[in-house]
Amino acid sequence: MIKNKFSKLSIKKQLTLWYSLIIFFVAVTLFSSFYLLTKQYLIYETDRSLAVHASQIAYSVALNTNDTHDTQTKDILNLSKTEIPGMFIEVVDTQGFDTNGKASNFKELSAQALKDNTHLYSQNKINGFTMRVVVYPITTPGIALGSVVMGHPIDVYEKTLAQLKIIGVVVMLYLIAPSILIGYFLAKSAVDPITKLSKDINKITSENLSRRISLPVGSEEVDLLINNFDSLLDRLGKAFSLERQFLGEMAHEIKTPLSVIKSNSEITLAKLRTADEYQKSINQTLCQIDKLSGTMVSLMDFAWSQSTDFSKAFMEINLSQLMLEINNVALYMAAPKNILVESNIEGNIFVLGKEEKLYQAIYNIIDNAVKFTPEKGKITLELYKKNSGAFISVADTGVGIEAEQQRNIFNRFYRTEQTKNIAGHGLGLAVADSIIKAHNGLIEVNSKKGSGSTFIITLTLLR
Repeated sequence: MIKNKFSKLSIKKQLTLWYSLIIFFVAVTLFSSFYLLTKQYLIYETDRSLAVHASQIAYSVALNTNDTHDTQTKDILNLSKTEIPGMFIEVVDTQGFDTNGKASNFKELSAQALKDNTHLYSQNKINGFTMRVVVYPITTPGIALGSVVMGHPIDVYEKTLAQLKIIGVVVMLYLIAPSILIGYFLAKSAVDPITKLSKDINKITSENLSRRISLPVGSEEVDLLINNFDSLLDRLGKAFSLERQFLGEMAHEIKTPLSVIKSNSEITLAKLRTADEYQKSINQTLCQIDKLSGTMVSLMDFAWSQSTDFSKAFMEINLSQLMLEINNVALYMAAPKNILVESNIEGNIFVLGKEEKLYQAIYNIIDNAVKFTPEKGKITLELYKKNSGAFISVADTGVGIEAEQQRNIFNRFYRTEQTKNIAGHGLGLAVADSIIKAHNGLIEVNSKKGSGSTFIITLTLLR
């Protein structure tokens, strides 16, 4: 529920909260680290000081006596207490008794220190005071005499640390408001360029696509966003231009047959005609209707290739058989221009797909080859397999395509300068490319102006 409410907040408010929390968390972390380091430092210094003094006493006892209960040991203790006021000091023998013969409260810790032959630390209540205690073993070569127990009051340290903790909590509470304020300004500086960008974008419509975002240089990300949006506007502008060009061409393609049909009908109806004249008029009308129908089919094919997911209807296709059928169609299409059609079709090549759509894609490429190949030219069809791919090649000796135009020929409505006077709508290759891509395939073109073109379709072999 909280997550849903948070997600409904504006980005500026979300960033303000995040920045505030981060700043507050950093402040808490820094203070906590300072507090813990201070505490550890005080303990470390206390332990170090205790260990130094305890080692000196242990050395003195071991040097001057072999008995922790004699007067020399007591003198050393009394002298040490005089030199280090406020400290708790006692010597414990190996049986756990102090110099007065009383059982020590540090009997077990002393035994452990002697066993491990190392000094140990603990924190204990002694005479009503909290003390940091070190137990230091007293040894001579081969002999354990006992241990020195030395304690230093740490109540003052604990009170100081408690006060420091209270101060830290108060400071943290006072930091809440500044954290929110700093978070707000950080969020504002991050979001303001986006807000200005949004306002500039709202001013751009289909009527002024040439307008560009004009904002001062900002962060790298905002500049990248502006550049990408300007690039998008460039692509949209080109798309709108192609759409307008296409609409003009389609209007012309539709208007011309309709005008011919209308004129022909008006002339025919102007007076009585002979049967031959009526037949001629009807044939002319049918010819224009066929042309108009072809235009509509091209439009529907392109719309279908852009919107229909036909991969669910894929079936096994004998591509070799399909290419033989297309070869016969190519011979028929090329005959009026006396174009030679040669083929080299390898047998038993199977792919997965939709047969009529693959037929349409290959047909569109061959149709282009026939259109743009001069009379008595040559078209070569090939089908072969290599590794895991099936390759279809359509090569012609036509007008060719300039290198800078080759990357655009699969765009819808695109037509090169040298082909604009040839009948067509600039949709054939776009439809073919969409169909082949839907079959997880690829179309490539190798061409040079004046030297013909070779289109190669790559599909995945089924077996």
